[in-house]
This record gives sequence, structure tokens and C-alpha cells, in this order.
Amino acid sequence: MVTRLRPARFNALGGWERNPQALGLLSEHTPWGTSDERVIGTTYMLDKVARFAYVLLTRDHMGRYRPFANCGPFLTARAADAAIQKDLKAIQKGVPLPTEFSARKPGVDLFGDIGSRNPNKRFAYLRDSRHQSAAREVMSEISRWFTDLDGNFVKDFQTSGYEARLWELYLFASFKELGFAFDESRAVPDFRLSKGDQKLFVEAVTVNPTGGAEFDMEGPPPPPPADFAHYMEHEMPQKFGSPLFTKTKKAYWNQPDVKGHPFAIAIMDFHSPASMTWSHTALSFYLYGVGVELRPDHPDYKSGIEKKLKQHMVGNKIVATNFFAHPGNENVSAVLFSNAGSVAKFNRMGVLAGFGDPAVKLRRIGGLYDHTPGSRDPIEFAIDIEDPQYEEAWADEIEIYHNPNALVPLDQGLFPGRTHFFMKEGELVWQGPERRVLFSSTYAEVHNAKPSGRNEDTL
Repeated sequence: MVTRLRPARFNALGGWERNPQALGLLSEHTPWGTSDERVIGTTYMLDKVARFAYVLLTRDHMGRYRPFANCGPFLTARAADAAIQKDLKAIQKGVPLPTEFSARKPGVDLFGDIGSRNPNKRFAYLRDSRHQSAAREVMSEISRWFTDLDGNFVKDFQTSGYEARLWELYLFASFKELGFAFDESRAVPDFRLSKGDQKLFVEAVTVNPTGGAEFDMEGPPPPPPADFAHYMEHEMPQKFGSPLFTKTKKAYWNQPDVKGHPFAIAIMDFHSPASMTWSHTALSFYLYGVGVELRPDHPDYKSGIEKKLKQHMVGNKIVATNFFAHPGNENVSAVLFSNAGSVAKFNRMGVLAGFGDPAVKLRRIGGLYDHTPGSRDPIEFAIDIEDPQYEEAWADEIEIYHNPNALVPLDQGLFPGRTHFFMKEGELVWQGPERRVLFSSTYAEVHNAKPSGRNEDTL
């Protein structure tokens, strides 16, 4: 039997070896597959000549879908659809498939037994739980394509470096989706990317729990700090500042092949359960030295105006603000941030691709940016992930904070459709998509079981 595949499923299975140079030359049309998914494929249109073709893929010895046939051209999409179905039916009847493919570096097995007697609790929950089964399955597909350049990825993921490696895996999926090519010749910086003749180097880092604290996997997320305004203006900027400062000391931009190209630091907040849903505003405070002064005369205390910051003070610890103005940081072209580099993102993307325990239902609740002039509150939303109208991409929540003092600015065009922040004439401004998710939480419920009400993760 030959069946149509959902685009999200085809992308999750066969989208990892797309040729970035071909992304602007063709438009994928209809994905297909055999009923057992031994072979999958898609028709596509060659944009310049308005002709159609199709590609077929099967798994190699490491379980990665690799292309083995590219057929066309056809005058119409219907002709291409008929031809690919004919080929898939013939394959099901016994037409042999290739057994050898061009050599490439191996991926990793994230859930393979490494003999650890003390796995990270969050990794163990991901590995064993029904709630996160969709995340587990889509991660297994992605990791087959992830090259472990430093040799420690799986060990770190399963033990002491779970959050940091999760963030890197999310960035890998997002950069692939955005059409970057990967240079895997060296392990540092973490990502050596290119688009056409433009190069970009990215080093990943995370904000971690103080003292290596473990999260309660079954409990609800704690509320934001009581003195929220002080926390956002002082404590949270210090938490962002520490790992950013550490990375700048590495001076990756002095490496011969990095010099003269944009260099960015990608940061994610994992310091507390659900903190990524509310902490991102503090990042701009620290990077640009611009905060918000609330107006007490305004109803509900919700209106504010920008104010210049001088420092971030917690007890006796004082950290200078305006990271981009610090001497030496002109070598950092931008800081990349996302509050979606979490298990919840993988869980949602996995469900959209048809992975996971079918008895587990995911619901996403959060807030969208309100473009209404003068509005301060987000637009609330709540939606079932399997609602036919729901769509989501890996890179949706990526934000790029551009350094106004950068020696080598980052081309905004490398991240089309993402949210970009700039400092213009002393004012912080942003450009981005019409539908911008500011924060969200993803809730899992098992059918025929007592709802847990637990927060799987955030964004």
C-alpha cells in the first residue's frame, strides 16, 4: 500500500540531508511513502522551469533516510504523483533497494546504553516516560544526523550536560531548517555554518541551575519571583551575563578561519523550571543597558517607558550592564536566543510528525505579541497540537539581538522571518513575524488516565 505522508512527518524522517543550495530552486509538493515507510519520497517543482520531479529515499545502515532515485521532469504535478506512486508500488512488490550510499560521518544514538549508573533525572524521564515519547522518537531521528565532533555528546546528554546538549540539538534542527550548510571539520565553535558565500560561526551556552540543582519532574513549575521587577533588572541579567562573559574569554573570533566572519553566541535559560517563559526580557536589559520604568500612575501598573541602566546589583555583586559596549565584545556580532530549546518543543514537533504514544495529548497555552499600538498585554492562546490549523517550525521562536558596535555585523537575511532586535538612535526596536509567540507551556494528558496537570516543559 502507498500512502500520502504529512509534510511534518516527511520532514522529520527525510528532511535532514536536503541540499541547502537547492532550497531556493525547488518547492516540495506532495510526500509519499510505502505503508511500512521502508521507502519515502516527495514530488517537487523546479521553480525556474515550472516542471515537476520526485525523489525517493530509504534508510542506510545507520537508519538515516538517504536519496537513491531522482526522477523527472514531468509537465504536471499529477504526472509526478502518478509516477512516484507507481515506483513505490513496484518497490513493495520486491524491486531491490540500494544497500550502499556515499560515506558520511556517523550520527549518535542518544538513548544507547553507556553504562551510567547515575543518569540525569530529566534524561531518565525523557527515556522512559509516555508523556515525552514523541520527543524521544523525533530526537532519535535527528541524532542520526548529528555528528559528535568532541566525542562527549551522548555521555553529556545522559548525565551532567543534559540541558546544554539539548540546546545544541535544538540549534542543529533549527539551522538545518533555515537552510545552513555545516562545516564539520572542527569542534569549535560549536556550529560552523554557511549560506552561499556567507559564513557564520556560533557558540552555544546555557544558563544553568545554581549548584547543579535537580528539577522535580512531576511537580508544577514554580511561580516567578515575588519581586519580579528587581529580579528581571538585576538577578536575571547577572545569570545571563556569567555564561556570556565566559564565552567571550575564549576569543573564538581570533581563530584564522573565523576571523573576518560574523560570530554569535547562542544562549538558552535553564536555570529554573519554566524560567524561559518569563526571563527573556532580562536578556535585552543586559545586552543593551536599556530597561523599563513602570508608571505607577497607569491603571494596573502595566505601562512603562525605556530607561537607561548602569549596573545590575545583587547583594555585594555588581555587574556592569550593556554587554555589547564592553571592550572586546565588538567581536560578538549578535546574541541568539530562544525560549523554545526545551523538551516541550521536541515533544510538539514529534506529535506533529506522528510520533509518540497515541494516548498522549498535548495542549499548548501561551501568549502572542499584540501589535495593537499601546498594547502591553499578550494575546492569550490555547490549542491542541493536533488541531488541523496548528502549525509550527523548529526556528519559530529564535530571536537575534544584533550588536550595534559589531566589527562584523550579522546579515539579517541569514535568518529570514525570525525576530531581530536592533539599537537605533538610542532606542531598542525589533522586526519579526506577525505571529510571534512570547511564551507558552505545553501540557500532556494521557487518555483514560487521571490528568496530571503537570507542565511537561515550557515553549
